[in-house]
Amino acid sequence: MPYGVFPRPNVRTTPNPAPRWSHKTWLVTRLRRNSLDTQLATGTTPSTLTPLGLRAAQLSSHGGRARLANALVEAVGEARKGEPMNIRKRPQRAEVRAEADAILALASRLRESTPIDVRGAALVALLVNDGSSPLHRPSSRKLGDALTEAHAALIPAHEAYIDLAAAA
Repeated sequence: MPYGVFPRPNVRTTPNPAPRWSHKTWLVTRLRRNSLDTQLATGTTPSTLTPLGLRAAQLSSHGGRARLANALVEAVGEARKGEPMNIRKRPQRAEVRAEADAILALASRLRESTPIDVRGAALVALLVNDGSSPLHRPSSRKLGDALTEAHAALIPAHEAYIDLAAAA
């Protein structure tokens, strides 16, 4: 008897057990990644066991944040190199070089251990993964504006409220 005469307690040791997503949810999330990112970027609140909830968990996880930060740093490195010999999506070189400091600051923010808002992570994911984003193609939207919006959206709403209250 490991507990002696005392009964084994039936209490949950973790406040929220990790949700278990089905294989179908994983597959749908992978296939619809950009559309789910678009929904999250517009502010849609994800529910737990849906593909949107899984994508939000992926983006806010430590690994997901590191992948986004690495992709941003790779875009800056790619823009600083000579012309590559592959067919991968390439960033706009001149725009990325001009905004290199902002891109690296965004990557640094993603690598911090402080909490982020999933809306900001979704904006960064769209910037990195979508081939028609200002990072990859010239568009009506400037890369600097997209970076500023993503950086501001990474700040969780409750932290922005606390900062505003402290400033007043």
